[in-house]
Amino acid sequence: MPRNYPRNSAEAASRIVAMTMITDANLDDGEIAAVDELRLYELLGLTRGRFLDVVRDYCEDLMAEGKPGGRVRLLDPRRIDFIADHVDDRRLRVALCAMMLNIIAADGALREAELAVLNRVLARWGLTLEDLSRELAVH
Repeated sequence: MPRNYPRNSAEAASRIVAMTMITDANLDDGEIAAVDELRLYELLGLTRGRFLDVVRDYCEDLMAEGKPGGRVRLLDPRRIDFIADHVDDRRLRVALCAMMLNIIAADGALREAELAVLNRVLARWGLTLEDLSRELAVH
């Protein structure tokens, strides 16, 4: 399993963004640009360097879980749940889902793997797209 970050910490939240960025096995320049343009790391309470450390740590965790021959299961439901369970603050969850949507749309294509992660996280957190729309409109 991935490393343990304190519940609702900036690192735990950033790892969800990192998971979204990596889940299609392609760290796209558009995704990095979206993170920089939206300054997501600052919204999460980190410097850009610390955010990139979390992304690197996530990649290292994936490699450590790899099977012989280097195979890594990017859509492992147990890993996704473990990572999602480190955030239980509803406002942070809603903000993270909005960030995930921005990352997913950043490369101009809605990739199945990225949507699968978003849907898994939404279900794990008991949220719907309608909930996000409603709660984001209020804030």
